[in-house]
Amino acid sequence: MSSKKKNVKFKKWFSNLLSLVFIVASGFILYEAGQVVMKQSQTKKDLMIIKEEINEIEQENENLLSLKAKLSDSNYVQNYARGKHLMSKSEEQVFILPKPKE
Repeated sequence: MSSKKKNVKFKKWFSNLLSLVFIVASGFILYEAGQVVMKQSQTKKDLMIIKEEINEIEQENENLLSLKAKLSDSNYVQNYARGKHLMSKSEEQVFILPKPKE
């Protein structure tokens, strides 16, 4: 009879130990799943920021390509130089007029 009691105690102890192992393993799995979700959320935020930067760079590239095309036109370059740097054609005088007050 003592053998049966030892066997029952062993089974009870073993089932308690097994339950504890499963609880610890479940907790670890839940923790790791939470970490994965947090990392995925951060990655999505980073992706959105990078996409915005790409859009800004593409817009800047379009603006630079447009400016490059304008600068290859000699009429545009002449008008720009005359307007911004007060350059003039030969025998031409440049007068600076005051800006009107609003």
